[in-house]
Amino acid sequence: MNSIYKAIKWAQLAVLAGLLVSCADNDAEYTGTLDHRPESKDGMWVIDGISFSVTDQVDLDEDHAPLTAGVCVELEMEDGDVKEIETVEAAKCQPEKQ
Repeated sequence: MNSIYKAIKWAQLAVLAGLLVSCADNDAEYTGTLDHRPESKDGMWVIDGISFSVTDQVDLDEDHAPLTAGVCVELEMEDGDVKEIETVEAAKCQPEKQ
C-alpha cells in the first residue's frame, strides 16, 4: 500500500473518530471496506479496521454484493447507533485520484 493511500485512510479514521466522539447525538455515515463480520447480524463488525457494535435491529442491504469481507460498504448511524449497513459500488472505497 503506498504512503498516500495510507495517509488518506488515516485521515478517514480520524474524521470518523471525531464524528463518533463529538457528534454522537447526530447522524453519521461511513464508507469503507468490510474487514470482518459475525455470522449473524449482531456482534462486532470491522470496517477499515474500525469496530462497530451491531445489533439484530440493523438493516442489512446487499443490493450490490453479498456482505462478505472485502466488499465496499456504507454504514449509517443515528444517535450513535448503527442503523444500516449496505453494500455500495467498489469505486466508493477507492482513494480519489488527483
